[in-house]
Amino acid sequence: MRQLALALAAPEVEGYCQGTNLVVTSNSIPHYTFVAITPNALTEVDQNWSIPLNPTLAASPSEIPLLGQIAFTVSGLPIFGPNEATQPDPYGDPVYNGIVDGCGGHTAMEYHNHKVEQKCMTADAMVGEPWTLADPDGTEASPVVAWSFDGFAIYGPYGCLDADCSEIVEYVSGYEQIADPSTYAWDAHEYRASDDPTVLDECNGHEGPDGDYHYHATETFPYVLGCYSGSRIGG
Repeated sequence: MRQLALALAAPEVEGYCQGTNLVVTSNSIPHYTFVAITPNALTEVDQNWSIPLNPTLAASPSEIPLLGQIAFTVSGLPIFGPNEATQPDPYGDPVYNGIVDGCGGHTAMEYHNHKVEQKCMTADAMVGEPWTLADPDGTEASPVVAWSFDGFAIYGPYGCLDADCSEIVEYVSGYEQIADPSTYAWDAHEYRASDDPTVLDECNGHEGPDGDYHYHATETFPYVLGCYSGSRIGG
């Protein structure tokens, strides 16, 4: 990995309400030191996302795109799904293959995340190397770290198990690895439903104890989203 101190543009992100939508604009520049993981340069790419302010659940989930954006971080960085394109490893898991930086991102069409690390997306993360910070306190509920294109919030991995929040747990993915995910990551994982309340649904979300639906960023595949639960997809 090469850590670069280049004359880069400053990161820009802005959000505002427009009718029934939340609009967020960004220039795709991370707020932390850029570490070159791929041969692709870090460049400004204008983003303009519009997602529903009051998302609703669909009758059934819908697929996230195999390639391209599916969500964005609170710092204004695009999030892609848990696989690459045809290069360098055909549709492989970039996290498993070790081609993401300490915050779960790298450059391709633009800088983007495949995984979202909570410690890179908090107020304390406004430092050059947030991946070196201590891991999140598992006794405190995670904040929102990103937003899905269907409008539902994406929290870090920790959340309340009950309405009084007397117990904090780490929510985990229900996908199990069944083959080598270095290529064709989706074929290498299978979702298995569970009665365990800490296991998330197929989309990597659940209905919280207060009745709100949301997603959690998880340590394992699919890391952010497995599908969309919402009825309207923005972006």
